[in-house]
Amino acid sequence: MRKQEKINFINQLLYWEGRINASHLQEHFKISRQAASKIINDYKATHPNNLIYNASAKAYLLTPNFCCASKVSNFFDYLSTVGKNTIVTNLSSEHNAYSYVYEIAPPLRNIQAEQVRSILRAIRDQLKVDIGYISLTSPDYLDRIIEPHALIFDGLRWHVRAYCNKNQEFRDFTLSRFSGEAVIEGKAEHSNEQDIKWHTTIDVTFEPDPRLTDKQKRVIANDYQMENGRKSITTRVAMLSYLLKRLHLESYQSSPEAQQIVLSNHCQKEIKPYLFT
Repeated sequence: MRKQEKINFINQLLYWEGRINASHLQEHFKISRQAASKIINDYKATHPNNLIYNASAKAYLLTPNFCCASKVSNFFDYLSTVGKNTIVTNLSSEHNAYSYVYEIAPPLRNIQAEQVRSILRAIRDQLKVDIGYISLTSPDYLDRIIEPHALIFDGLRWHVRAYCNKNQEFRDFTLSRFSGEAVIEGKAEHSNEQDIKWHTTIDVTFEPDPRLTDKQKRVIANDYQMENGRKSITTRVAMLSYLLKRLHLESYQSSPEAQQIVLSNHCQKEIKPYLFT
């Protein structure tokens, strides 16, 4: 167990939960109470101003003087550190630091290691590969010669960004739709520097749906931490469609409460040339 991992765990729990005790470390690292107590004592010796023992709480509490070198202010980093459950287990447990943290499990994609190895090698060594692929337009497996340069995760599926010899352009391929092991066809003839959409960025600016009441707009603005009623996210043009789907901006809902946010008029004009191309 690395020392920095233990320190980071303590920092995250202190910052976000305001307390830590030996039980938290026992549960997370699967260690004895004696070992957990030693970890806390070692931390206390090097970070004496970060925590103070509270006998009634039977835990070390966060102090106003808390300070640490590691990054702790991002909630997602906290969740990543303590772990996430896809099913809630033992909600009443006081000894499990993260039994109440859970997420919706996305549908599993059938990703084969043989496919990933070949794709990763092609990306790393800049190779051209021949591999079977199916799509909605070609539901039967056909060989595709591609020159991959990146992997993309859209929140549900993995995609391969690659130059396609058949279509003679850079495009995305869904990783789970590949079949069989890729055959190396030599060095790639197109580099990722030639992928204009990959290297072009664009600001996606959105705002509360104008059909909402002023009070409702303020709620939405607060949800997205908007400034002056707007929020902008910079993305690669090649990943624009994925971002719009994640924000549910690829379609328009008849109910403003369902829609909640819309693209600004200027943004609609800016992204129009890149949609469905």
